[in-house]
Amino acid sequence: MRIFTTILALRRRFWSWIATGAARENAIIGPRTRFGAGAEIFNIHGDRSRVKIGADCRLDGHLQIFAHEGNIQIGDFCFVGAGSTIWSSDPVGIKIGKGVLVSSGVAIHDTNSHPMDHEKRFAQTVAIFRTGHPRADPGIRSAPVTIGDDVWIGTGAMIMKGVTIGDRAVISARAIVRRDIPADSLVRADD
Repeated sequence: MRIFTTILALRRRFWSWIATGAARENAIIGPRTRFGAGAEIFNIHGDRSRVKIGADCRLDGHLQIFAHEGNIQIGDFCFVGAGSTIWSSDPVGIKIGKGVLVSSGVAIHDTNSHPMDHEKRFAQTVAIFRTGHPRADPGIRSAPVTIGDDVWIGTGAMIMKGVTIGDRAVISARAIVRRDIPADSLVRADD
């Protein structure tokens, strides 16, 4: 049993090492920040300065910058849980303060990801399938997202474009945040 436990621990360290190395190619990463086996950074834009992750963070989610635009900044001592997505196509992008806990399955998006007009949406989808994400602005709506320090975002919550969440706020599991949230607030799923 002890050998099995040791092998599992070594396997986790190996995948964390691999994920951390791959992430450093796509982002600016602070010291002692670690990535789990499920962590991904898709920097389609290609400019690694558009994704900045602070020191002492633990990430096991999916971060994505679109080809035409986007920025993600994550402060020190943050956690991003498994299955969470942080997607940016806004020029200002997503700013997450220090000490933020993002539980599993959370979506933080500053963008609609696709045009609202069905014909433009279909044309964009065809272009992505054939040649990848467009470098020119595809006309999708976006607005910056700002999350203050020491915020806790519960499992399955959704943070929509254009939202500011104040310091120390708690967003409960499965809540959908469409408006600004003041500091020290509690947002329930039924609010």
